Amino acid sequence: NMSLTYTTLQSQIKDILENDGTEFSDAVPSFIERGELRLFREIDSLGLNKYANTNFNVGDPFLSKPESTAIIRSVNYKTAEGNRIQLLQATNEYVNDYWPVRASVGSPRYYSNFGFDTILVAPAPSSASTVEMEYIAQPTPLADSNQTNYFTDYTSNALLYACLIEACYYMKNPSAVSYWEKRYKEEVNALNNEARRTRRDDMIVAANPSGGEDNLISGT
Repeated sequence: NMSLTYTTLQSQIKDILENDGTEFSDAVPSFIERGELRLFREIDSLGLNKYANTNFNVGDPFLSKPESTAIIRSVNYKTAEGNRIQLLQATNEYVNDYWPVRASVGSPRYYSNFGFDTILVAPAPSSASTVEMEYIAQPTPLADSNQTNYFTDYTSNALLYACLIEACYYMKNPSAVSYWEKRYKEEVNALNNEARRTRRDDMIVAANPSGGEDNLISGT
């Protein structure tokens, strides 16, 4: 991947497409905005993961997600003895069936997404334990005041191609869209393959919540 900044990205879009017209130049920031959003939604890189700590409130089954959370990857909490307990993700229907009286307290075991900014925990916590959330959030968007982010530093090829696709749509050039779409998908496939390789647990099956059995070997 090449090294990019917001300024050099704008220049490369105009240079590659040989278009430095005023209207096109004014539209380039919108190409970058849409390119970033598409890339964020289509790659599964560990570089998008963040971590935040919060606390359970006794008897409160609801917990706010960190600001700008797109996806919760995992939730765990620390017991009084210092052990980490990993909550299992479930649907709201399952959680409600498992623990129908939300005010009834116990040791939390499940969580579900309760809207875009809250999770529902069951049972409601019986102690004010420390909670650690692993979540995915979009990097701070590129701007004149924010010249680099994860995309420019680590996924610059895919970012450039995504922006060129948007620019070619703007220029009503479908053949060029097809060309850059192919380059973009090749790069995204490579990035997602790299992400799968980083999540292997036993070198056989990728540790992914959405697929495959859990092959982790329990410690003693």
